[in-house]
Amino acid sequence: MAFTSCDDDDDNGGVLIAPVQTVDVDGVYVINEGSYYSQINGSLDFLNFDKEANAFTMSRNIFDAANGRSLGGTPNNGLMFADSVLCIAVSDENRVEFVNVNNNVAYDAVSITSPREIATEGDYIYVTAYTGKVYKIDMRTRSIAGESTQINGNLEGIAVAEGSLYVCTAWNPDYSYNKEVVVLDAQGLVPTDTITVAENPVQAIAANGGNVYILSQGNYYDVAATVQCIDRNGNVSVIGNATMMAYDELHSKLYLVNAPYGEAPQYKVYNEEDKTTADFAVGTTIFSPYAISVMPCSGEVFVSSLSPNPDAPEYASYTTDGVLYRFDADGSLLGSYTCGVCPGTIVCRTHTESK
Repeated sequence: MAFTSCDDDDDNGGVLIAPVQTVDVDGVYVINEGSYYSQINGSLDFLNFDKEANAFTMSRNIFDAANGRSLGGTPNNGLMFADSVLCIAVSDENRVEFVNVNNNVAYDAVSITSPREIATEGDYIYVTAYTGKVYKIDMRTRSIAGESTQINGNLEGIAVAEGSLYVCTAWNPDYSYNKEVVVLDAQGLVPTDTITVAENPVQAIAANGGNVYILSQGNYYDVAATVQCIDRNGNVSVIGNATMMAYDELHSKLYLVNAPYGEAPQYKVYNEEDKTTADFAVGTTIFSPYAISVMPCSGEVFVSSLSPNPDAPEYASYTTDGVLYRFDADGSLLGSYTCGVCPGTIVCRTHTESK
């Protein structure tokens, strides 16, 4: 899998030659939340891509094996930093873990109370927390370089776009829901704007053209989960209903899963260029979708799911292993793989080589 890009190299008598940058697919991390109520710790699995065999194989519990300890309770979110470090916000353990992708060894964890979601730009990652603050971690020193004032409520999703952080205020300790996305200057973590969105904003994704997609979960009763787009001028438009989303930057597509409790899941893909929405994964049955992600270079889509409860198969199980499904960009099922309990975050791992 490869794509090309241009730089300023000048050879061949002044003719600019575009060097080939090969984006190699290494695999997919599955960050499993475990179960707080059943005292099941979270875990880390890795779906490895074997180039020679052209096949995927799942390796289970790789964090525990490499570190001699558990990942801990409720690892809630993660992302890749600089192709070499997997950053994981472990909420119940009050820390952000940094995992070397070459050997799965964790090192230099940073302490933050109830960290929730992570975004990155340049040498920094930004972490939301249930303290109501955003924390800026310098990845060169693995230390906190700054923190915001208390914004509001229990913060969830965060995205970086054009030098600004878009922060989802989600809900409050009294279980009331907020309707604001707070915009911070990424350099100083100073608030610059507040944007009203649908109730209970929990996820933010930066997109092409300075847009930011916001997923609001509603109130789980009579206000449905909604995806909105904030443009670079702060204008908000509604895309549709969904309980989870993932973005394909290369192809300008937003993948949506709408799976409210008690209803049949729906899978859609929104095309940014012509603003149309089409069905996705038609004919595939996923018992209880839980998370979604898109491989940056290939456009393959990964959806995790809970499994049926062994004692009551009509309900989802929050104590047994889940399943990871792999689709091509057109929605054809390519494979399924057993993963851990409550597979809540899927992180695609690639690396880029110039040739």
